[in-house]
Amino acid sequence: MKAALRLSTLLVILSMACAFLSGSSRYSSSSSSSPRICVIQNCAWNSTVNACARFGRSNLCNRFRNSCALRYENCVSSTTYTSVSLSQCSGITVGNRGTCGGSSSSSSSSNITPIIIRRG
Repeated sequence: MKAALRLSTLLVILSMACAFLSGSSRYSSSSSSSPRICVIQNCAWNSTVNACARFGRSNLCNRFRNSCALRYENCVSSTTYTSVSLSQCSGITVGNRGTCGGSSSSSSSSNITPIIIRRG
């Protein structure tokens, strides 16, 4: 029991130290990557209910295998995902990114071209 308490205390201290260090290097160059600790609680990782999220401020959506995968990607990614209705990912397979709302050919969205930025 004491060993478990010591271990959990050590983990809390380490996670706080990592959070402090990652926060202090917030404005460092983008080429250096600092480690992140993602604590995702109350998640059903085996769930097969897909989730859909918008990529940053773009019109691109990504379909995830479940909400846990979405929450994890939101933690480790440098770009934020915003959860949207699953209908926005129609025509997008799990693990892929595509235009939100499917392949709409309406005149209101025909002049929108997504900009894809690839990071090396």
